[in-house]
Amino acid sequence: MSTELNSPAPPTIPTASQVPPKWKIWLGGIALLLPWCLLLFQLSFTWETNEQYAHGYLVPLLCLFLLLKIYPKDEEVESPQHRSALQGKLWLILGIPILIAFVPVWLVRGANSDWRLINFALFGFVFVLSLVHWYDDGGWRRIKHLLFPLLFFLVAIPWPLKRDLELTQWLQEKVSSIIVDILLLMEHEARLEGTVIDVGVFGKIGVDQACSGINGLQASLVVTLFLGAYYGFSWINRIVLALAGTLVALAFNLGRAFSLSFLKVKGKGHYLDDPLFSLAGWSAPSVHDLAGWIETGLIFIAILLLARMAKGGLFLTTLSNEPNRWLNLRSAPNPIFSLLSIALLGGGAYWAESHYQGTEKNLADLPSLEINLLDPNILSTEQDISLQVAAQLHYEEASSIQWQDRFRNVINNYGQMVINPNAEYWQAFQARWDSGGACTAVLSTHSPESCLPLTGLTQISPSPGQDPVLIPVQVDDREILFEAYEFTRDYRKLYVFRCFWPKKLTPDQPNVFPRGGYSFDGRIKSALKGSRNVGGTMLALALANVDSPQTAINKLQALANQRLSFGDKEAE
Repeated sequence: MSTELNSPAPPTIPTASQVPPKWKIWLGGIALLLPWCLLLFQLSFTWETNEQYAHGYLVPLLCLFLLLKIYPKDEEVESPQHRSALQGKLWLILGIPILIAFVPVWLVRGANSDWRLINFALFGFVFVLSLVHWYDDGGWRRIKHLLFPLLFFLVAIPWPLKRDLELTQWLQEKVSSIIVDILLLMEHEARLEGTVIDVGVFGKIGVDQACSGINGLQASLVVTLFLGAYYGFSWINRIVLALAGTLVALAFNLGRAFSLSFLKVKGKGHYLDDPLFSLAGWSAPSVHDLAGWIETGLIFIAILLLARMAKGGLFLTTLSNEPNRWLNLRSAPNPIFSLLSIALLGGGAYWAESHYQGTEKNLADLPSLEINLLDPNILSTEQDISLQVAAQLHYEEASSIQWQDRFRNVINNYGQMVINPNAEYWQAFQARWDSGGACTAVLSTHSPESCLPLTGLTQISPSPGQDPVLIPVQVDDREILFEAYEFTRDYRKLYVFRCFWPKKLTPDQPNVFPRGGYSFDGRIKSALKGSRNVGGTMLALALANVDSPQTAINKLQALANQRLSFGDKEAE
């Protein structure tokens, strides 16, 4: 049997007259690599802080693999008879306008690095610039084979935040509702409160982002799209594989979420968050984390088996059988275009940074806001922060602590003093940001009015569409403005006060939450003014089981006198 039936034709070897000078190739390579570096820099922060997009670090490597393995059937990209009239001129028609537009977009990005629309705009520019480089050095016959590897990079770009949150919350609601129905069919006590499942004496189960299935859904898209190209599927088969992978991911996630809930119902809930065992200072993962790893592994194995069965055959021909074709990456456009690319992109990034630093030098440094809960007269417990909250806020550090005066505590069934949920108690959520990174306006996506109703609470004030009342609170010799919210559930009240205290602020300007900055016009104005995230602290204080808003405000001031203070006095 001949072994040459499936072997690709050997690549055409360019003649000496067709090979560009090395200096031109190196210059074009730098001009091509620079916009990709800027895009990766912009996306890396989300990949690092948002577990939902942690796969982003792997995607550029997969794109590079696909680019190197693409092997056109007809090696005519160098043939003069196939040269288009636009070839060699596209950098003038399309390349230069894209470079000029890149600079103001990068400036806007400086004040709005959390704005996911910016990610798509930057990718669009980088995508078109890459095609311009390769079109001028090979025409349509070259770039048509490189489109999918470049577009595959889209799986690493965060979805629009509003749609992302809507889909995540919808999945949370559906998963929690299905679990409750199954538990009721099995004759277990279960009641749904938003996305929280109340299982009676065994406590409550929160269906957070990790259990919604959104992580597995996005991972399945990466795997199915890559395997479709790896096995050489047709476009129809790739779409079918992606849909099948979506169903597999959702099914395994539901099984995982139900298994964890069933463990809680059986009174083994402590295994969910506590290590299974410890050995010589090393702690094994909790059941919750272990289940997540198992789910991810099963999704990958199931999709891989589906792809192999769809491909058929014992010995499969895949992209790994193809030689690496480094010529696919070669770029040797007009040297003027290469020099303009380096000058405009590099110079534009430097100018944008100088623009913001010039504004920030006029801001006054503020001392840091701190809360002190080291008091023997209170009982405090640290609460877990959901992955969904962490993904939205992109903070450097955060903590969530619940506390209560010890004389209000009760004794549980194990003889331990615990917080009495029927008496007055506090909960604080504190998050810190460094300068740069996410825009402070991202906090508007995690306001009490958008998050607390998901836990079954009903908002009383402010009314929908109205801004919250600002409460001035004296801390040491400074006044801090807190937003005030009121919620209720089962005839009990919950009062929430939150503030944002920046590291830098214009003298005599109040510490209000950035609101207009989250609109399109506000984002543009922030960039023009040179106003970006300068870092700071967000503090949200929730007080439960008091009789009136005025009582809650009085207790807030008393708490500020006793537990809030400013650090870093030398910053003044």
